[in-house]
Amino acid sequence: MLRRGRAFLFVGLAGLALALLGQLDALGPITAAGITVASSVGLALIAHGGAPLAGEAVAFGASGAVAYEATRSYVPLIASGLLLTFVFGTRAMRSRTWRELGFHLALAFASGVAASWVARANAGLEASLWMTAIMVASLLASAPWIVPNDAPRTFALRRLASRARGATKLRLLRAVVAHRRLGELELPRALRRSVERAFDDVIRRAERRLNGEGGGAVERTIEQLVRVERAARSREALIGELDEGSERLAADGDALEAEIAALVELR
Repeated sequence: MLRRGRAFLFVGLAGLALALLGQLDALGPITAAGITVASSVGLALIAHGGAPLAGEAVAFGASGAVAYEATRSYVPLIASGLLLTFVFGTRAMRSRTWRELGFHLALAFASGVAASWVARANAGLEASLWMTAIMVASLLASAPWIVPNDAPRTFALRRLASRARGATKLRLLRAVVAHRRLGELELPRALRRSVERAFDDVIRRAERRLNGEGGGAVERTIEQLVRVERAARSREALIGELDEGSERLAADGDALEAEIAALVELR
């Protein structure tokens, strides 16, 4: 639900950004640069969607703004493609395979080019048609959301696991799997917040530990989180069995009613 809300927010802000970027030539250089940086960084943070590695999202967004400003006067469509590629940079980094990473970046670039073309081709139309074109362009710019990827915390754990060795590496990989599976399950809001805080604590302590700054052991917390994930999956399975049982009971009831009706007709 939260990811869906962020996707809708991204669509709205992408439309606003495209509308503003189309007016940069009429503004002063400082104002234009400020709008570009604010738009790019804001969209990058929304696309990233989490506190872990948010600093990298800001860096990617700022880099996208620089690339856009450097090329928009010469190849505006390519500039928009580069901007959106940087905006989705950290999201693409969280892809589970190299193929998904390449597809994510290619789709982001193509989406930026297509969105810019739609917005620019309809720039001189009346207000209602222009707003419709901006809405279409914002939907095109949001196309990379369809590519699956890991959550920011899952990716942070993956990156820590790639640095670790031995038993610590195995435990962090278990945490990766647990967080990935928990993200697919419906949890009560309070429990979800507690679980995410626990994963944040694991990430902080594991990072300090790998940097040689102490940080304490994470084994017990990871074991508890793995047990929570197993319990949540068991709960989901039990609810599914109850639903299936209810459906079977309803079907049996309908069959019984049909038999009774047939007997009544025979009498």
